[in-house]
Order: sequence, then C-alpha cells, then structure tokens
Amino acid sequence: MRRILLIVGLLACLAVPGQAAQGAEATAPEPAKTPDITPETRGAVTAMCALLASRPSFTFAAEVNHEQVYPNGQTVELTRYVETAMQRPNKLYARITGDERDRVFVYDGKTVAMADYDRGVYAVIDAPPTIDAALDMLREKFGIVAPMADLLYAEPCKEIMGHVRTGDCVGVHAAAGKACDHLVFTQDKADWQLWVEQSKAALPRKLVITDKQLMGWPQYSATFTDWNLSPRLPAGLFTFKPGKDLRRIDFA
Repeated sequence: MRRILLIVGLLACLAVPGQAAQGAEATAPEPAKTPDITPETRGAVTAMCALLASRPSFTFAAEVNHEQVYPNGQTVELTRYVETAMQRPNKLYARITGDERDRVFVYDGKTVAMADYDRGVYAVIDAPPTIDAALDMLREKFGIVAPMADLLYAEPCKEIMGHVRTGDCVGVHAAAGKACDHLVFTQDKADWQLWVEQSKAALPRKLVITDKQLMGWPQYSATFTDWNLSPRLPAGLFTFKPGKDLRRIDFA
C-alpha cells in the first residue's frame, strides 16, 4: 500500500538495476515472487476498491492516532481528525485538526493550496489536471502525502496492494460499529491491517499500520466514520481563500 507508506512516510520503492561483476557475466535477477494472498482477502479488498473507484464523489471523516517514538525510547500517541471530500476527476479537500495540527488542503484542478492555521502560513503551487497526477506530483517532488491518499486514486487497489507480500483474513471483527472482514498484510517495511465492512457497501472502516523500520515499531491507525457516497458538496468547498491572517510562503 503506497500510503502504507501512508503517513508513516514510506513513500516509494525504487528498483536499482543490478551491476555486472568485472570479468564475469551479470547474474540474472531473481524472479519476483507472487504475493501470497488468500482469495477471501483479495475479494474483500477488490470489492472495496471497486466501490470507491465507481463513485464520482464521496466524503468521509477519520480519527487518526499516530505514535511517535522519542530518542529515549518512550512512545507518545498523537490524535488528529481528518475530514475529506473528493470529486473526480480534479477536486480534493481535506481538513486536519487535533494534536499539533490545524491544516487545510485544497486541490481545485489547477493548483494545490495548503494552509497551517496554527502557524499562520499558507502555500500554493500549480498542479496537474487530475487527482492522480496531483497526488503523484506532491509525493515525488515535495515528499507530501495527502490524507488517506491511497483511497482517492482512480485505481485504489493498484496503490494499496502494490508492495504486499502476504495477505490473510483473521476473522469477522467489529470496527466503527460495523461487522468487518479483518484483513492482515505484510510488506518489507511495514505490516498493516484493514477492516472492510461486510455489506454491499464494502467500505474501509479501520486501518492500522506498523512501521518496521523505526525503533519501537510505532503504529498509525485510522478509524473511518461518516462515509457519504452521494454527497451534496457545498459551493466553494474546493476554492481556497487564505484570508488576511495568513502569510504566504513558498511550497517546500
């Protein structure tokens, strides 16, 4: 999952061509291993991705808990709340509030604007004409990942399952008050869990990521609520107006 890789910060995997040894033929690369994913698990994820990809617009909210490991080994949990609205092919809005954050993110098909109200600053940059291209540009050029980005792509499963090694279903468990298929996945740098609602609306209800690269294996978790697959989006939602209290800075 590219953003399982999400806010944890594992943003990309780069393949490096092998080098031939001097005076000898290059060793053939080892064939890529087929992910070991059970049919039940793949079916649940595929249903979720198909549902999200089929909607021209949707909104959701999420409570996000993010662990930070201090140099002395102590783990501290921060909590934030994310409200997201998406309209294909080129509109995106997110508001992030909570511990150490009061931020808005707006993409209108031409520009991306981000404002940190708690710091009194904002930045605007030109952006490509689709959500997919804008998200890729932010990640590749600036190392910025939009909230819950994997769910917003035109082909969510391509982003979510791109680096999975194993996948299994450990049972039917509750998340956000809904009965869900509880799915578990492994990757080289992270393990993650996904709860997909057992209904015609196969919505993601919870996500937990364990970062295996950092000391203490900190976790990132998001519980999804208030899904609306046919929203009436307010006029002006995707238009950023900084106001007089914000100072413009460069996107960096």
